[in-house]
Amino acid sequence: MSTDRLIPQRVRRCESAIDGYSDESRITSLIDLLADAMHWCDAHGEDFHYALCVAGRHFLAELND
Repeated sequence: MSTDRLIPQRVRRCESAIDGYSDESRITSLIDLLADAMHWCDAHGEDFHYALCVAGRHFLAELND
C-alpha cells in the first residue's frame, strides 16, 4: 500500500474534473475526456500515447512511494 498522502487529493481532483465534464455517467465522462484529450493532442502536435506512458510511470511511482 502506498504511503503517498496526496493520492486522496489526486482522486478528488480527478472526480471533480470527471463530474464536471458531462452529464453522463462517470465512466462515460472519463472515456469522453480521454478521447477529447487525444483530439487535443492531435490539434496541438502533442503525442497522447507518450503522455499516457509518462502518466503510467507517475502512477506507479506514486503507488511505490
